[in-house]
Amino acid sequence: MSLLRQAAPAGEITLPAGQVYRGTFGETVVSRFGAEGSPPSYHLWRLAGGQVVETVVSGIPADADRVDVADGDARSLILRYTSPEDSGGWQRWGIVDLSSGVFTRLPDRLDGAEGWEVSGFQLAGDSVLRLRMGRSKLDVYDRADLSAAPREVEAGAFGSESRFGVVGSTVLAVDPVNGGDNQRRGRPLFALTEPGLTEIMSPAADQIVPAPDGSVLVAGAAKYVEQGDLDWGIYRIREAEDGTIVRTRLTAVEPAPAEVQGLALGSGILTTATNSAIYEPSAVVGVFRSSWISNGATPSVVRSTRDSVITSAYDEATCHTGKDRCLRMFADGAGFHGPANGDFKQQTSMFANGSADVRHTVGTGSGRPELLDVSGRYGIVENGAQYITDFRTRTVLSKRAQTGAAVSGSTLWSSNNTAGTVQATRLPDGAVLESFTTPDGCLPGRLQATGRWVYWVCEDDRGGPLTAGVYDRVTKRSTGAPTGEVLLGDGYLVEEVEGVGLRLVDLRAGMSRRVLVPAAELGAWATGYTQFRGMRDSWTVDRFGGGVAYADDQQRVHIVPTGIPASNLGVIDSAVSAAAANWTGTWWLSKPAASWQVTIRNTAGTTLRTITGSSAHGLIQAAWDGKDTAGRAVADGAFTWTLTATPADRQGPALTVGNVLIGTTAPAVTGTVAVGSTVKASTGNWSPAPTSYAYQWAADGAAISGATGSTYPIPASMLGKRLTVTVTAKRAGHLSGVAKSAASAAVRAGAAPKASKAPAISGTLSVGSTVRATTGTWSPAPNSYAYQWAANGVAIKGATGSAYPIPASMLGKRLTVTVTAKRTGHAAGVAKSVSSVTVAKGAAPKATKKPKITGTAKVGKKVKVSVGAWSPKATSYRYEWRLNGKLIKGATASSLRLKSSMRGKKLTVTVIARRPGHTDGRATSTAVKTR
Repeated sequence: MSLLRQAAPAGEITLPAGQVYRGTFGETVVSRFGAEGSPPSYHLWRLAGGQVVETVVSGIPADADRVDVADGDARSLILRYTSPEDSGGWQRWGIVDLSSGVFTRLPDRLDGAEGWEVSGFQLAGDSVLRLRMGRSKLDVYDRADLSAAPREVEAGAFGSESRFGVVGSTVLAVDPVNGGDNQRRGRPLFALTEPGLTEIMSPAADQIVPAPDGSVLVAGAAKYVEQGDLDWGIYRIREAEDGTIVRTRLTAVEPAPAEVQGLALGSGILTTATNSAIYEPSAVVGVFRSSWISNGATPSVVRSTRDSVITSAYDEATCHTGKDRCLRMFADGAGFHGPANGDFKQQTSMFANGSADVRHTVGTGSGRPELLDVSGRYGIVENGAQYITDFRTRTVLSKRAQTGAAVSGSTLWSSNNTAGTVQATRLPDGAVLESFTTPDGCLPGRLQATGRWVYWVCEDDRGGPLTAGVYDRVTKRSTGAPTGEVLLGDGYLVEEVEGVGLRLVDLRAGMSRRVLVPAAELGAWATGYTQFRGMRDSWTVDRFGGGVAYADDQQRVHIVPTGIPASNLGVIDSAVSAAAANWTGTWWLSKPAASWQVTIRNTAGTTLRTITGSSAHGLIQAAWDGKDTAGRAVADGAFTWTLTATPADRQGPALTVGNVLIGTTAPAVTGTVAVGSTVKASTGNWSPAPTSYAYQWAADGAAISGATGSTYPIPASMLGKRLTVTVTAKRAGHLSGVAKSAASAAVRAGAAPKASKAPAISGTLSVGSTVRATTGTWSPAPNSYAYQWAANGVAIKGATGSAYPIPASMLGKRLTVTVTAKRTGHAAGVAKSVSSVTVAKGAAPKATKKPKITGTAKVGKKVKVSVGAWSPKATSYRYEWRLNGKLIKGATASSLRLKSSMRGKKLTVTVIARRPGHTDGRATSTAVKTR
């Protein structure tokens, strides 16, 4: 064993085999050696210089029998034993000096008295007390001189089991705590004074510890309270100079945490069943406590109350290792909670949060009833058969054979006799609402339900799970789910996995899983096997839009948000008066509301009464006297009511319900708001659900003639206008509801026409030619086109026609044409042709009339050339003169003077016609003979 000195390790002592540990007193470990019934030896063990020193107690009578430790402190040990010399079997006592190990017999016999006179000895600081309880007396000996005559003190009603102490000349006494009803809170500490007792403190623990200064230390409280926590502390008790007893508080003693024996969480109200406040083992074992939890990422307790007492009837037969009791608990989500088991009267009870008195009970006959599920006012109780109950009216609605069942508001889910079918009916009338079939056709033996989700488990013949799944009422599909210790929340499952902890399954994210609370944080129960594990007593979920609660080994309760958004705030059940007189409305909610308002109007829409409320933890109740603002009674059927409520978690829209069709979400114009597009009206959300709708479209507030469908194709005339749609919701037996969408954005131009076939350039790409643009193919069809020609990517000024005559300046360049397609109400579409080939030179000018030599072809004379006529027209000419076909060097002018060397030869002239951007044209005159 390890020894500590003022919390610091002092060393270790290992007892040899055969030694039986009897206690540690100061720094001395005491053991006994010897089998039961044989003469024992007592051994003292202490540490000295790092070594273990053993001292065998000497002086114990050799014939001593049944030797045991009666009391002890750091200085001495009192042993009690029996001796053969006492024929009556009376006990004897002796004191052992722990420093020497020497046993000395105590004065346990009065002169001439039998053994019954002395009932024991106790150590009390510098004194040794001899107890003579048979005569209601005790004797105070000086511990330093036991041979001296003692001082006699009247002990009153105190007995040998009482604890005594001495301060100065005063003897203190306290009775031990007993296990009777509510008596585990300590007993009064008295001073044994003349002529009677003086109370020093009540209550006090039955341990009086001497201090070095002659005072004593006692644990106790300054004031006794019947229920709840006592203000425990450590007190120093001493005798003042005038003989009075002085009590001084040294430090507080924190109350031991109450054991959490059950948990329920509904609509943000946490209920704990704890073993605190009161203890009457035959009937009452603790109390229910309620805490209202704030919303948000870091939940906190807004207020808390101590509620009804817990009777032992609610205790489970099987509980967790280390727990004295456990209670599986349920929350109805509307401010009530209850244990699974019934009470001593075989009744199932739901207790009001925040009240010690209010509860609703339902009896189901003899036997021990068990609560299977509860939501709002409706519950399911099993007691040989299955009972559908209304806790608010305290009645049984129906009795049937046991089957898989769950309740969510006014919707009762039941496993049907048809294999694999689970059916939803409405309470209390039993109308069939919907049904689904398990994928493999198995019949679920267990169900849980909350709003959109239904968790089902199919079991074998012995009740063991085979398969499980979650049915989604929106997608109409079942998805496989874990079969173990599982609770269903709004959008999630929580599964207790041994050695892992609490695992979260996100129903909104494809059944993704993560550990929400590791097993180490849950405590020892997370790995120990019990019938129900920790579900509903050590951990639970808030299926009414909340998170998870669990208790750890230190009995601290944690609230853990799941991070999964809850469903929109809705009404899961309601009870509303039809008559105006003394009208009342009660609505059970799917999750808490931050605030609410009930508005009563006449049929003309005038408000008659407005009733408001702040936060609602799952339940809203309102009342109206049935009179208008002038005090006149309103006729039945001549009024409407509307309830609006904002969600406390700020998730989703506000709730709106009433007896007129109420739009909870406004209609909207959906689709592309552009000419040529078709927009559609979303009807919005209504309560209750309409059976049909009517529509009217408007532009800039003016109704559009004939536009009364759920869709509207936008014509060009709507360009720049803002559209709205008014939806009229209809349902038999209800006033029609009318709601208008917000105005759309201004209708913008429709999509530009797109070219599915690009424009192209047609014609000859050469100077002097005219090319044309083919527009390509467009969708939608344009009304007109515009053109822009470009050369080498640069727009050609003025070239905006569908045709383009190519001038000489374009020679060698590449042409493109950009076509702009236009359609009324639409943006313009633009497409460009691919670049053309390089513009080539134009065709050479051709002589339409041949050149001609004019003048007298005689030596010495000058002849000239007539250039003839050309097409296209040349801009300049060049000349080449020849004699007998041979080029005359240097003869390049339009005239030529004939030389004598030319006589008799044939003279011709070739005219070369030039035009920019064109190939040169050539033509030769008819030859003339030179004379």
